[in-house]
Amino acid sequence: MALHSYTLLTLVTLAALVAARARTDEVLADSELVLTVLIHRHGDRTPLEGTLELSTDVDAVREASEPYGYGELTNVGKQTAYRLGQSIRKRYGSLISAHYNSSEIYIRSTDSTRAQMTVLTAMAAVYPTGDDNWSDSLPWQPTPYTMVPTKYDPNVATSNCPPVAKAFASKMLSTSPAMKRYTEVLNQWSELIDTNITAMPTLAYTYYDVYKSQISLGVPLTDELQALLPQIKEVAGEAIDVLLGNDNYLALEAGVYMHDVVTAMTSAASGDVSQPLRIYSAHDLNVYSVMAATRITPRQGVPPYCSSFALELRKSTDTGAYVVLPVYQSSPDAELMYLPVEGCSALLCPLDEFVSITAPFVLDEDTWREKCG
Repeated sequence: MALHSYTLLTLVTLAALVAARARTDEVLADSELVLTVLIHRHGDRTPLEGTLELSTDVDAVREASEPYGYGELTNVGKQTAYRLGQSIRKRYGSLISAHYNSSEIYIRSTDSTRAQMTVLTAMAAVYPTGDDNWSDSLPWQPTPYTMVPTKYDPNVATSNCPPVAKAFASKMLSTSPAMKRYTEVLNQWSELIDTNITAMPTLAYTYYDVYKSQISLGVPLTDELQALLPQIKEVAGEAIDVLLGNDNYLALEAGVYMHDVVTAMTSAASGDVSQPLRIYSAHDLNVYSVMAATRITPRQGVPPYCSSFALELRKSTDTGAYVVLPVYQSSPDAELMYLPVEGCSALLCPLDEFVSITAPFVLDEDTWREKCG
C-alpha cells in the first residue's frame, strides 16, 4: 500500500511538472525574445557588523565571519553567484555571444564589494571558456562592469537620497497597521529572544536578514526559532513592503532603473536594439523596489540571496506587437515565475500598457537628483 501511494505521488508530481512546463511553453510559444533587463541580489554574505548583535549566537557568527569580514560574500555566496550566471546564460544565451562583446551586454554593480564579487563570479558562468580561450592555462574570461560611488548612484536611494533615507529610518522604528495581523507571531518571537519585536515590527526585516546570513554560515538557530522561521519570513516580507512599497517613494527608489528599462525597450521596439542584455548586480532593497515599481502581483516578500527579477521585451511572431514579461527567480535553482503586471490586460503585457502603468515610477537621473536635493 505504501509503495502504491509513493508511486501515485510520483506520477502526480511528474504530471504537475509536465503541466507547468506546458503552461510555460504556451506563454512563450508565439513570441521571440528581443531584450532583457535583469536585476539580481548579491550572493550569501556575512552579516553587517551593525546587526551582528541580533544573531542568536554572536560569538559563533563572529568567528564564522572572520575569514571574510562583515557584509562580505562568502564561499557559499560565490557558489550561488556562479549558478546565477549559469541560469542567466541558459535563458538569455540567445542575446549574447560566447565571448564578451560590449555591444551585446551592459553590466552594472552598486559600489559594494559583495555585489561586485557576485557579478564577477556570475559572469564567469555567463562566459565559460571554450577551445578558443585567450589562455591555455587560465580558464576564465575577463568581463568588465560599470560602477559609480554610492553617493552618486541613483540605484541606492536609501543611502544617498535624504527623503528616502529619512522615511526608511522613520518606518523602521515605528508600528504599522499592516503589521497588526502578525501580533501573535511577533509576541511569540519576542518571548523567544527576550526582545519586544511587537513594538517595532518592521525590525522583523533586519532580524530575518541576520538569521538567513547566520544559517548560511552554518550557525543554526535555536530549535524554537527554526520552527518559527517560515512565519518570521512572512512577517519580514510584510515589513519590507512597509519600508519600500509606498508609492510616494517608489520613483525615488527605483525610478532611474525604470527609466533605463523603458528607454531600452521603446528604443528596441523602434529598431535600435543595442546591448539587448542588461544586468544590474544589487541588493534585496533594489530588487524589491523594482518589482514594486513594476506593479507585479502578488508581491514576493524579501528577495533571497541571488534572486533575480527580469523584464523581458518580446515580439509576437504573429502580429509583430511588442510585449513585456516579468520573470522572477527566487534562487538560481528555483523554477521561473511569470508574474502579471497589475492593471495590464494580459500576462504578456503590451508595451504601451506597461509604459503607461509604470509611468508614475519612472524618473530620469537629473530629475532624481533634483528631487533628492
